[in-house]
Amino acid sequence: MARITRPRYESFDGMRGLACILIVCLHVWMYTDANWPRPGRTDLLDRVVGEFRIALMFFFVLSGFLLALPWAAGRTPNLRRYAARRFARVAPGYWLAVAGSFLLLAGTGHGREVAAHDLPKFIFFIPNLFEETRNLLDPPMWSLHVEVSFYIVLPLIGFALLRAKRPLLSVCAVLIAAGLVWTTIGTLEAWPPEVTWTLPSYIGVLTCGIGAAVLAQRHPPRFIGTAGVLIVLANSVWHSNGTGDVGHAVGDLPAAVGFGLILWSMAYRESRILASRFMVWTGTVSFGVYLWHMPVLFWLGLNERLPERFVPAALWIFPITFALAALSWYFVERPAMRLGDKVVPSRSPRRSPRAAES
Repeated sequence: MARITRPRYESFDGMRGLACILIVCLHVWMYTDANWPRPGRTDLLDRVVGEFRIALMFFFVLSGFLLALPWAAGRTPNLRRYAARRFARVAPGYWLAVAGSFLLLAGTGHGREVAAHDLPKFIFFIPNLFEETRNLLDPPMWSLHVEVSFYIVLPLIGFALLRAKRPLLSVCAVLIAAGLVWTTIGTLEAWPPEVTWTLPSYIGVLTCGIGAAVLAQRHPPRFIGTAGVLIVLANSVWHSNGTGDVGHAVGDLPAAVGFGLILWSMAYRESRILASRFMVWTGTVSFGVYLWHMPVLFWLGLNERLPERFVPAALWIFPITFALAALSWYFVERPAMRLGDKVVPSRSPRRSPRAAES
């Protein structure tokens, strides 16, 4: 049986970069062409681009996959090192984007502006819990608040994996079922977003990544990646035209299953395109791209420079965003990660200077 604990495949970076590009395209579309109907136009293109949102679910699944690999392989990682690496990977770059977004919007009267006294909620990753801060300042940040909650509870899930009798997927099944119960009750009772934009609503999606890490301890069947792609596409078709209460309760769990199968397949197979230098670099700076593309869009709007059409707007937003993301990576994120590694050094020798990192 294979024991995969840290995939070295560049394709993981490439997949992350592609997902980030799709999310930026979605948001640029929402602020441009989605608001400018043309004669004879149907809603098909809106529905297709709208499903780029599914890329966010991929981020969740990839995070669950990469971070759960040590426990799935039967060993307990150094928890001090785990905490130091998680903090160094997320907090410095995130706090920089929080500060930049606040300074950009302060005093402008923009709909996403927040008061200075609300900044601690962002600093401590809890704005989703409050109506006055939820989805404000830099909207994509909401997912980071779910991610940080996941980082905190993952060691407990890992402990359950180590103590569980075979099959380990039974732990994943329990977590997914618990998440479905939560989202079903939330849908039926019409819980407010301050309750549903939290870890329990997305634990099933994140657990699909954990399940993929368990499955990746053995070679995947043939065409399992193709099956995953078909499941993701089927989920998008299902959601693109409205799903009712069932869709709200189940959410994008089917797509998460599909993404998990794709990752299982990619753990044993490199993609030449996804592993290309450009895609790997895009994935490397994708955290900054994710955090900075909306502030760039807001800045263009505040200065009346945001084009009305998608392509001209994208030609503004992508270069500026990638420039800011590169600065964030080279001068904040990467130095912070190196410092985090020095604070709690690894006891095992490094096998590669680069690795897929959530």
